[in-house]
Amino acid sequence: MIEGFQIIEKQIHQKIVDELNKISLPHRIFLRTKNDKSLDEKIIRKIREGKPYTEGGKKIQDIIGVRVVTYFQDDINLVKSILKNKLKFIDEEIDEHELTVFKPKRTNIICQFDKHHSEIFEDIKKASSNANFRFVDGTFELQLRTVLSEGWHEIDHSLRYKCKTDWTDHKESERLLNGIYASLETNDIALKNLFSELSYKHFKSQNWEALLRSKFRLQFQTGNLNDRLIEILNRNNSIGKKIIKIDRNEFLLKLCCLDLSLPINFNNLLYLLNFIEINDKEILDITPEIIKNSN
Repeated sequence: MIEGFQIIEKQIHQKIVDELNKISLPHRIFLRTKNDKSLDEKIIRKIREGKPYTEGGKKIQDIIGVRVVTYFQDDINLVKSILKNKLKFIDEEIDEHELTVFKPKRTNIICQFDKHHSEIFEDIKKASSNANFRFVDGTFELQLRTVLSEGWHEIDHSLRYKCKTDWTDHKESERLLNGIYASLETNDIALKNLFSELSYKHFKSQNWEALLRSKFRLQFQTGNLNDRLIEILNRNNSIGKKIIKIDRNEFLLKLCCLDLSLPINFNNLLYLLNFIEINDKEILDITPEIIKNSN
């Protein structure tokens, strides 16, 4: 890999990590940059498909590919909303569901390099002996996947997308491959619903740490909910009811917008929930000043 691309990769990766770690959202990030061989192969493949790249027309927009893999399906839209404020989205390919067709849903977004990365990219093109760089745009591709669908997409990309003629006249096999994806998508939905039901059960049994963990599905740092907060929650059941009704993703988006960076543990999350959504006076009275002074 060219050294300049390593710099761009590393900085894009860090920007994404910083935003998602701010709310301790579970995720994995994979990055790859096309080398000269893969760049040349893609250009040749598009010529064979009758969709060649041109200097004045459509260019390669995924010289760098970034894939963010989330644990849950509803985190796809959450990550998209968070990163839209930090990266420059210029195009997207988001498939709509078709009720009668087994078909994977892609969430692929084209992002413009920032000014610094564009300057590095132009230097790379000038220094490279590969003339095919003239067909490369100053963009990168951001893909959003769930952990359950990630493996399927890898197989589909390598063994169908890159060799489409292998599937000619084999429509039933192609439908079966899509059907495997459909079952994974169903499992994604079931997984989210399972934790929603579990959070309600923990509310009913006043298991407050388990409620926060299953409701918000974050990577909590070690440490238990303090006795004072437990006592308030046990005595005032309406707080737990409000927690159950909170829209998780809307709250996490609001949390991202705060000018504040705190470790996400049970105590801090409850303080933040109360400060942003619930407004219970007892909890507010013992909330750290750093939270009450955030905006």
